[in-house]
Amino acid sequence: CHCRMARRPLMDLIVAADDAGGIGKGGKIPWVLHKDMAHFKEKTTTVNDSSKRNAVVMGRKCWESIPLKYRPLPGRLNIVVSRVMPESTTNDVLIRNDLNQLMDELQSIMEKGEIERVWNIGGGEIYEWALQRGLVRTIEITKIRNNFGANVFLPQINWENFKEVSVSEDQEEKNIQFTFHTFERL
Repeated sequence: CHCRMARRPLMDLIVAADDAGGIGKGGKIPWVLHKDMAHFKEKTTTVNDSSKRNAVVMGRKCWESIPLKYRPLPGRLNIVVSRVMPESTTNDVLIRNDLNQLMDELQSIMEKGEIERVWNIGGGEIYEWALQRGLVRTIEITKIRNNFGANVFLPQINWENFKEVSVSEDQEEKNIQFTFHTFERL
């Protein structure tokens, strides 16, 4: 049903977090897990309608943490929210200074039928903004069984508003155990 989306587009949130809720350290993701990167790419690029693509919304620090050779993330509309970067628009990258105005713009882009899903890929402030406003439809979380001493954390999520609909088998890479979980808003 697209009736709910007509007012405000809902986002799908994707994140990897360690046992302490850590998501970043020193401007980077504190682990390199190829299976998690492949999972992220598959989730954020997959569309049901091949005439559309997905959008990924991120903060400036998240954008800067992506190696230059991978920027913009291919096959997706990259939307960077920053108070300090100048606003700009290209075919693959939108830089915007105001999240609320961005949501109005996203609504019109989605009404034109160009974008199928909007993925919130972080960091912490961007996650918190969407969660506080009830804009998160699903949460894809990679739970990493370790503590990496992160200094950026996933904001508090009211898990009573979500139900787990899938969990992967246990994964292991570089002696790090992790699982992929999908939660949907109730």
